[in-house]
Amino acid sequence: ESAVAAILNQIAETPLLEPHAPLMLPLVRACTSLRVHHAPLLQKVVLWYCWCYAYLWPKPLPAQKLEELLELAENLSELSFQSLEIQGVLADNLKNPNASPRQVLGLLSALARFSHFPPEFKETCAKVCSASTDTDLAALTPVDLVNAFNVHLCAVFDGPAALKHWLTEDEDMKSFFQVHTSQKWYQKQDQERTTFLQSPAYLTLRQAAEKETLNLRPSEPGEVYHVELVSQDAKERLNSWSGNPPMALICIKSKEQLRWYVPITAEGSPAQAEEMQNRCHQFRFMFLGCSAEDAAFAGHGLPACRRVDVGVE
Repeated sequence: ESAVAAILNQIAETPLLEPHAPLMLPLVRACTSLRVHHAPLLQKVVLWYCWCYAYLWPKPLPAQKLEELLELAENLSELSFQSLEIQGVLADNLKNPNASPRQVLGLLSALARFSHFPPEFKETCAKVCSASTDTDLAALTPVDLVNAFNVHLCAVFDGPAALKHWLTEDEDMKSFFQVHTSQKWYQKQDQERTTFLQSPAYLTLRQAAEKETLNLRPSEPGEVYHVELVSQDAKERLNSWSGNPPMALICIKSKEQLRWYVPITAEGSPAQAEEMQNRCHQFRFMFLGCSAEDAAFAGHGLPACRRVDVGVE
Protein backbone atom coordinates (compact mmCIF):
# COMPACT_ATOMS: atom_id res chain seq x y z
CA GLU A 1 0.00 0.00 0.00
CA SER A 2 2.87 2.38 0.68
CA ALA A 3 3.98 1.95 -2.94
CA VAL A 4 0.52 2.88 -4.22
CA ALA A 5 0.46 5.92 -1.94
CA ALA A 6 3.85 7.02 -3.23
CA ILE A 7 2.73 6.70 -6.86
CA LEU A 8 -0.48 8.66 -6.26
CA ASN A 9 1.34 11.38 -4.36
CA GLN A 10 3.99 11.63 -7.07
CA ILE A 11 1.33 12.03 -9.76
CA ALA A 12 -0.49 14.60 -7.65
CA GLU A 13 2.71 16.64 -7.27
CA THR A 14 3.84 16.41 -10.90
CA PRO A 15 3.25 19.67 -12.81
CA LEU A 16 0.80 19.30 -15.69
CA LEU A 17 1.96 20.88 -18.92
CA GLU A 18 0.36 21.30 -22.34
CA PRO A 19 1.75 17.98 -23.71
CA HIS A 20 0.04 16.18 -20.81
CA ALA A 21 -3.48 17.22 -21.88
CA PRO A 22 -4.21 13.91 -23.70
CA LEU A 23 -3.35 12.01 -20.50
CA MET A 24 -6.04 13.62 -18.34
CA LEU A 25 -8.94 11.41 -19.37
CA PRO A 26 -6.99 8.10 -19.19
CA LEU A 27 -5.81 9.09 -15.70
CA VAL A 28 -9.34 9.74 -14.42
CA ARG A 29 -10.57 6.62 -16.23
CA ALA A 30 -7.93 4.58 -14.39
CA CYS A 31 -8.97 6.07 -11.04
CA THR A 32 -12.56 5.00 -11.68
CA SER A 33 -11.56 1.51 -12.79
CA LEU A 34 -9.37 1.06 -9.70
CA ARG A 35 -11.98 2.75 -7.44
CA VAL A 36 -9.51 5.39 -6.29
CA HIS A 37 -10.93 8.70 -5.05
CA HIS A 38 -7.81 10.82 -4.55
CA ALA A 39 -9.43 14.24 -4.37
CA PRO A 40 -6.26 16.40 -4.56
CA LEU A 41 -5.23 14.52 -7.71
CA LEU A 42 -8.72 14.71 -9.25
CA GLN A 43 -8.96 18.42 -8.46
CA LYS A 44 -5.61 19.00 -10.12
CA VAL A 45 -6.81 17.24 -13.27
CA VAL A 46 -10.07 19.23 -13.25
CA LEU A 47 -8.26 22.55 -12.94
CA TRP A 48 -5.91 21.62 -15.78
CA TYR A 49 -8.84 20.48 -17.92
CA CYS A 50 -10.60 23.80 -17.32
CA TRP A 51 -7.42 25.70 -18.23
CA CYS A 52 -7.19 23.76 -21.49
CA TYR A 53 -10.89 24.42 -22.10
CA ALA A 54 -10.40 28.15 -21.59
CA TYR A 55 -7.14 28.68 -23.48
CA LEU A 56 -6.28 25.75 -25.78
CA TRP A 57 -9.42 24.35 -27.38
CA PRO A 58 -11.68 25.96 -29.98
CA LYS A 59 -15.10 27.33 -29.05
CA PRO A 60 -17.66 26.00 -29.37
CA LEU A 61 -16.20 22.60 -28.54
CA PRO A 62 -16.25 20.16 -31.48
CA ALA A 63 -18.14 16.88 -31.14
CA GLN A 64 -15.05 14.85 -30.17
CA LYS A 65 -14.19 17.23 -27.34
CA LEU A 66 -17.78 17.00 -26.14
CA GLU A 67 -17.42 13.22 -25.95
CA GLU A 68 -14.31 13.68 -23.81
CA LEU A 69 -16.16 16.12 -21.54
CA LEU A 70 -19.04 13.69 -21.09
CA GLU A 71 -16.69 10.83 -20.25
CA LEU A 72 -14.78 12.97 -17.78
CA ALA A 73 -18.01 14.02 -16.06
CA GLU A 74 -19.23 10.40 -15.98
CA ASN A 75 -16.04 9.22 -14.30
CA LEU A 76 -16.05 12.05 -11.75
CA SER A 77 -19.68 11.28 -10.96
CA GLU A 78 -18.88 7.59 -10.47
CA LEU A 79 -16.19 8.62 -7.97
CA SER A 80 -18.57 11.03 -6.18
CA PHE A 81 -16.21 13.90 -6.95
CA GLN A 82 -18.13 17.17 -7.02
CA SER A 83 -16.61 19.96 -9.10
CA LEU A 84 -18.19 23.35 -9.63
CA GLU A 85 -15.67 23.94 -12.42
CA ILE A 86 -16.79 20.90 -14.42
CA GLN A 87 -20.43 21.73 -13.77
CA GLY A 88 -19.75 25.16 -15.26
CA VAL A 89 -18.19 23.65 -18.39
CA LEU A 90 -21.15 21.28 -18.78
CA ALA A 91 -23.61 24.16 -18.46
CA ASP A 92 -21.61 26.25 -20.95
CA ASN A 93 -22.13 23.56 -23.59
CA LEU A 94 -25.87 23.02 -23.21
CA LYS A 95 -26.38 25.31 -26.21
CA ASN A 96 -23.32 24.14 -28.14
CA PRO A 97 -24.39 24.01 -31.82
CA ASN A 98 -21.99 21.11 -32.42
CA ALA A 99 -23.74 18.89 -29.86
CA SER A 100 -25.94 16.10 -31.16
CA PRO A 101 -29.26 15.35 -29.40
CA ARG A 102 -27.54 12.38 -27.74
CA GLN A 103 -24.76 14.61 -26.44
CA VAL A 104 -27.22 17.23 -25.18
CA LEU A 105 -29.06 14.52 -23.25
CA GLY A 106 -25.68 13.40 -21.92
CA LEU A 107 -24.89 16.94 -20.73
CA LEU A 108 -28.28 17.18 -19.02
CA SER A 109 -27.81 13.77 -17.41
CA ALA A 110 -24.35 14.69 -16.11
CA LEU A 111 -25.63 17.94 -14.61
CA ALA A 112 -28.61 16.17 -13.04
CA ARG A 113 -26.38 13.52 -11.47
CA PHE A 114 -24.31 16.34 -9.95
CA SER A 115 -27.61 17.87 -8.68
CA HIS A 116 -26.78 21.04 -10.61
CA PHE A 117 -29.66 22.67 -12.46
CA PRO A 118 -28.55 25.95 -14.10
CA PRO A 119 -31.14 28.38 -15.55
CA GLU A 120 -30.72 27.00 -19.07
CA PHE A 121 -31.38 23.40 -17.92
CA LYS A 122 -35.16 23.51 -18.37
CA GLU A 123 -35.05 25.29 -21.73
CA THR A 124 -32.48 22.86 -23.12
CA CYS A 125 -34.38 19.85 -21.79
CA ALA A 126 -37.63 21.04 -23.38
CA LYS A 127 -35.94 21.70 -26.70
CA VAL A 128 -34.08 18.41 -27.05
CA CYS A 129 -37.00 16.29 -25.85
CA SER A 130 -39.56 17.93 -28.13
CA ALA A 131 -37.26 18.15 -31.16
CA SER A 132 -35.88 14.60 -31.06
CA THR A 133 -36.90 12.72 -34.18
CA ASP A 134 -37.40 8.99 -34.57
CA THR A 135 -33.94 8.88 -36.14
CA ASP A 136 -32.42 10.64 -33.12
CA LEU A 137 -34.11 8.22 -30.73
CA ALA A 138 -33.07 5.20 -32.78
CA ALA A 139 -29.46 6.34 -32.49
CA LEU A 140 -29.59 6.15 -28.68
CA THR A 141 -28.00 3.05 -27.15
CA PRO A 142 -29.48 1.33 -24.06
CA VAL A 143 -26.84 3.13 -21.97
CA ASP A 144 -27.88 6.46 -23.50
CA LEU A 145 -31.53 5.77 -22.65
CA VAL A 146 -30.70 4.86 -19.05
CA ASN A 147 -28.65 8.03 -18.70
CA ALA A 148 -31.45 10.06 -20.24
CA PHE A 149 -33.90 8.77 -17.64
CA ASN A 150 -31.48 10.00 -14.97
CA VAL A 151 -32.38 13.52 -16.12
CA HIS A 152 -35.94 12.90 -14.96
CA LEU A 153 -35.06 10.82 -11.91
CA CYS A 154 -32.38 13.08 -10.43
CA ALA A 155 -34.34 16.25 -11.11
CA VAL A 156 -37.47 14.88 -9.47
CA PHE A 157 -35.56 13.96 -6.30
CA ASP A 158 -32.94 16.71 -6.13
CA GLY A 159 -34.12 19.52 -8.39
CA PRO A 160 -35.95 22.73 -7.47
CA ALA A 161 -39.69 22.48 -6.91
CA ALA A 162 -40.65 24.27 -10.13
CA LEU A 163 -38.50 21.92 -12.21
CA LYS A 164 -39.95 18.85 -10.48
CA HIS A 165 -43.49 20.05 -11.17
CA TRP A 166 -42.72 20.73 -14.82
CA LEU A 167 -41.09 17.34 -15.41
CA THR A 168 -43.96 15.43 -13.81
CA GLU A 169 -46.88 17.50 -15.15
CA ASP A 170 -45.84 18.65 -18.63
CA GLU A 171 -47.29 16.25 -21.20
CA ASP A 172 -44.30 16.43 -23.56
CA MET A 173 -41.86 15.68 -20.74
CA LYS A 174 -43.99 12.84 -19.38
CA SER A 175 -44.26 11.35 -22.84
CA PHE A 176 -40.54 11.56 -23.60
CA PHE A 177 -39.25 10.11 -20.35
CA GLN A 178 -41.99 7.56 -19.69
CA VAL A 179 -42.36 6.32 -23.26
CA HIS A 180 -38.80 6.47 -24.55
CA THR A 181 -36.41 6.16 -21.59
CA SER A 182 -38.00 4.65 -18.49
CA GLN A 183 -38.37 1.13 -19.92
CA LYS A 184 -34.62 0.67 -20.37
CA TRP A 185 -33.94 2.04 -16.90
CA TYR A 186 -36.38 -0.35 -15.23
CA GLN A 187 -35.15 -3.19 -17.40
CA LYS A 188 -31.59 -2.55 -16.18
CA GLN A 189 -32.70 -2.61 -12.54
CA ASP A 190 -34.60 -5.87 -13.06
CA GLN A 191 -31.62 -7.50 -14.77
CA GLU A 192 -29.29 -6.50 -11.94
CA ARG A 193 -31.77 -7.78 -9.37
CA THR A 194 -32.21 -11.12 -11.14
CA THR A 195 -28.45 -11.57 -11.46
CA PHE A 196 -27.91 -10.89 -7.78
CA LEU A 197 -30.73 -13.21 -6.66
CA GLN A 198 -28.96 -16.03 -8.50
CA SER A 199 -25.58 -15.34 -6.92
CA PRO A 200 -23.85 -17.19 -4.04
CA ALA A 201 -23.65 -13.88 -2.16
CA TYR A 202 -27.43 -13.64 -2.00
CA LEU A 203 -27.74 -17.20 -0.71
CA THR A 204 -25.17 -16.40 1.98
CA LEU A 205 -27.13 -13.31 3.03
CA ARG A 206 -30.36 -15.29 3.29
CA GLN A 207 -28.70 -17.96 5.38
CA ALA A 208 -27.10 -15.38 7.68
CA ALA A 209 -30.42 -13.57 8.15
CA GLU A 210 -32.18 -16.83 9.00
CA LYS A 211 -29.43 -17.82 11.43
CA GLU A 212 -29.80 -14.49 13.23
CA THR A 213 -33.63 -14.86 13.19
CA LEU A 214 -34.06 -11.41 11.68
CA ASN A 215 -37.44 -12.35 10.19
CA LEU A 216 -36.68 -10.88 6.77
CA ARG A 217 -38.18 -11.53 3.35
CA PRO A 218 -36.97 -10.73 -0.18
CA SER A 219 -38.17 -7.38 -1.47
CA GLU A 220 -40.87 -7.74 -4.09
CA PRO A 221 -40.03 -6.99 -7.75
CA GLY A 222 -40.36 -3.28 -8.38
CA GLU A 223 -40.98 -2.57 -4.67
CA VAL A 224 -37.64 -0.97 -3.80
CA TYR A 225 -34.66 -1.59 -6.06
CA HIS A 226 -31.33 -2.56 -4.50
CA VAL A 227 -32.92 -3.50 -1.18
CA GLU A 228 -32.31 -7.23 -0.91
CA LEU A 229 -34.22 -8.14 2.25
CA VAL A 230 -36.83 -6.32 4.35
CA SER A 231 -38.79 -7.12 7.50
CA GLN A 232 -41.72 -9.46 6.93
CA ASP A 233 -44.17 -6.83 8.21
CA ALA A 234 -42.40 -3.81 6.72
CA LYS A 235 -45.50 -2.35 5.06
CA GLU A 236 -47.67 -2.69 8.15
CA ARG A 237 -45.09 -1.09 10.42
CA LEU A 238 -44.49 1.76 7.98
CA ASN A 239 -48.22 2.42 7.61
CA SER A 240 -48.75 2.42 11.38
CA TRP A 241 -45.74 4.69 12.07
CA SER A 242 -44.52 2.12 14.55
CA GLY A 243 -41.92 3.15 17.11
CA ASN A 244 -40.04 0.03 16.05
CA PRO A 245 -39.14 0.68 12.39
CA PRO A 246 -38.65 -2.25 10.01
CA MET A 247 -35.25 -3.33 8.77
CA ALA A 248 -33.95 -3.10 5.20
CA LEU A 249 -30.83 -4.99 4.20
CA ILE A 250 -28.85 -3.48 1.33
CA CYS A 251 -25.93 -5.32 -0.24
CA ILE A 252 -22.98 -3.11 -1.16
CA LYS A 253 -21.03 -4.99 -3.81
CA SER A 254 -17.26 -4.71 -3.93
CA LYS A 255 -17.42 -2.92 -7.28
CA GLU A 256 -19.42 -0.18 -5.55
CA GLN A 257 -16.89 0.38 -2.76
CA LEU A 258 -13.86 2.63 -2.95
CA ARG A 259 -10.46 1.04 -2.49
CA TRP A 260 -8.73 4.34 -1.86
CA TYR A 261 -9.97 7.64 -0.49
CA VAL A 262 -8.09 10.88 0.15
CA PRO A 263 -10.27 13.96 0.86
CA ILE A 264 -9.89 17.30 -0.85
CA THR A 265 -8.74 18.84 2.44
CA ALA A 266 -5.61 16.67 2.57
CA GLU A 267 -2.27 18.45 2.29
CA GLY A 268 0.72 16.99 0.46
CA SER A 269 3.62 18.52 2.37
CA PRO A 270 6.14 16.12 3.97
CA ALA A 271 5.11 17.31 7.42
CA GLN A 272 1.54 16.23 6.69
CA ALA A 273 2.25 13.04 4.75
CA GLU A 274 -0.25 11.13 6.88
CA GLU A 275 -3.01 13.35 5.48
CA MET A 276 -2.45 11.81 2.04
CA GLN A 277 -2.86 8.22 3.19
CA ASN A 278 -5.80 5.98 2.36
CA ARG A 279 -8.79 6.83 4.56
CA CYS A 280 -10.78 3.72 3.61
CA HIS A 281 -9.26 1.94 6.61
CA GLN A 282 -11.07 4.34 8.93
CA PHE A 283 -14.55 3.53 7.65
CA ARG A 284 -16.51 0.33 7.23
CA PHE A 285 -17.61 1.21 3.71
CA MET A 286 -16.61 3.97 1.32
CA PHE A 287 -19.09 4.16 -1.53
CA LEU A 288 -18.61 4.98 -5.16
CA GLY A 289 -20.95 7.50 -6.80
CA CYS A 290 -24.51 7.49 -5.56
CA SER A 291 -26.49 7.00 -8.75
CA ALA A 292 -30.00 8.23 -9.27
CA GLU A 293 -31.46 4.80 -8.69
CA ASP A 294 -29.59 4.45 -5.38
CA ALA A 295 -30.83 7.84 -4.19
CA ALA A 296 -34.35 7.27 -5.39
CA PHE A 297 -34.96 3.72 -4.29
CA ALA A 298 -32.43 2.76 -1.63
CA GLY A 299 -32.27 6.03 0.26
CA HIS A 300 -35.49 7.99 -0.21
CA GLY A 301 -37.54 4.88 -0.88
CA LEU A 302 -37.37 3.62 2.70
CA PRO A 303 -37.13 6.76 4.84
CA ALA A 304 -38.49 5.12 7.99
CA CYS A 305 -36.51 1.89 7.80
CA ARG A 306 -33.37 0.90 9.63
CA ARG A 307 -30.80 0.27 6.91
CA VAL A 308 -28.22 -2.47 7.28
CA ASP A 309 -25.46 -2.17 4.67
CA VAL A 310 -23.56 -5.39 3.97
CA GLY A 311 -20.39 -5.50 1.89
CA VAL A 312 -19.72 -8.54 -0.28
CA GLU A 313 -17.13 -9.49 -2.88
